[in-house]
This record gives sequence, structure tokens and C-alpha cells, in this order.
Amino acid sequence: MTMMARACSIGFLAILAMPLAANAQTARKTETLTRSPPKRVAVHISDRRKSERIGYKKVSSLVNFPPFFPGIGALYVQPNTLPNGPYRAFDRRGRLSSTIYMIPIEDLENRTKFDVAGLAGKGDHATFYFNSGHPGLDKPHYHIHIWHVSKKGEERVAK
Repeated sequence: MTMMARACSIGFLAILAMPLAANAQTARKTETLTRSPPKRVAVHISDRRKSERIGYKKVSSLVNFPPFFPGIGALYVQPNTLPNGPYRAFDRRGRLSSTIYMIPIEDLENRTKFDVAGLAGKGDHATFYFNSGHPGLDKPHYHIHIWHVSKKGEERVAK
């Protein structure tokens, strides 16, 4: 093959390769444009952390009370609302289980009016029961326990 023929064949191959290179470059641009951005993982802030941000404190840090009380959970309250509440009760994973109000019997007998603002969420069912007293509220009182979970969901704070 002569030098001229060789140059022509190289030039011909280069001409054939140009559209292929252009297509590859266009494909890369298209891929860059159509590639979805990396997915962000949603950060879930627990109900407990949300409550802490608005001033709720762990009851066990305020009075002699266990950090987790079986049947109720971890209790949090805004200190300025003691002793009546509302108290927010959380399971071990920081999910809201219930809102509790503690109403002394003497206040019921005196027909004290209570504003029960502060309900933490939609209630599923409620229980109302007597308590003879405990740290933080030594007087006999009633608990108004508004559950935000189903009866079956109460198992999350049973142990």
C-alpha cells in the first residue's frame, strides 16, 4: 500500500469514527443530565427529641422517679406545669405512647377547673385511675391517661 493510500484509509476511518465519538459524548452528557441526584436519607427526629426541643424534661431528672416506668414508659414534663402535667410518655425508642395528667383528689373536691391544653396528639383511648402518691406528687390523685397508641400498642411500654 502506498503512502497516499494509507493516508486516505486513515482519513476515511477517522471520518467514520467522528460520529461515533460525537454520539458517545452526547450519551455522556445525556447520562449526566438524566442521572438522578444521590438520594438523601430522611432523618427522623423522635417524638421525645421534639418534646425536649419545646422544653420537656425527663421526670427522673426532676424528681426521684425511674427513667423508664413499666406500663407508662419514660415520662417527660415541662417543669412549670408540675404537678398536673401534661406529661408525655415515650416507649424505649422515643415514640410517643401517651399523654398523662395527674389531678390531686383535693383539687377535684374543691372543683378546681383544669385546662388540659397540651395534648400531644390524637388519642386512641383513655384510662382514668387512682394513685395513692409517688415521688413528684405525694398526694393521692387520679391519672388521666390518654393513649396515642392502640391497646395492643400499649405493649411497647409494658416492660
